[in-house]
Amino acid sequence: MKNRRRTQVVHRQVQYKLALRLVLHWAVFALAFAALSPLWRLLQSGGSLPLSESLSRLASDAAMLGVLLVCLLPYFVYDSLKLSNRFAGPMVRLHRAIRGLSQGETVAPIHFRQGDFWPEVADDFNGMLDRWGTHRGDATEAKGADTDVPVAVSLGASAAADH
Repeated sequence: MKNRRRTQVVHRQVQYKLALRLVLHWAVFALAFAALSPLWRLLQSGGSLPLSESLSRLASDAAMLGVLLVCLLPYFVYDSLKLSNRFAGPMVRLHRAIRGLSQGETVAPIHFRQGDFWPEVADDFNGMLDRWGTHRGDATEAKGADTDVPVAVSLGASAAADH
């Protein structure tokens, strides 16, 4: 069974900013092409073609490229959102777990999907949870709390009280 994503946008601020940047790069490319194509067409013809013929060919080339770029833009944006989900998704899951700890909740180990960026971050976070869990007597006794309470809860509660 595949662990498929239900949505491509999990962190609007990051992912939409990335998509907007892609659209701006696309627009700069299209404008640069439009600005340099007439010069290239004239240099290519070596002045052997009348200016009207060169401009006619240029218009035909530009129209074809314009249609192609407009057709590809939605795919480029979709693909950038899909790729950005591979780093935004793990950070959203990590953020939720950290927020849960800070609010005194017991947090389960986190797991990133196959192909996500930074799997070592999940491993390190889970290692931290394991260490807290195996040393809960030391950490909770230092705070004077009940030793049956998991460290994640007691540390989160003390962190919340400190702020």
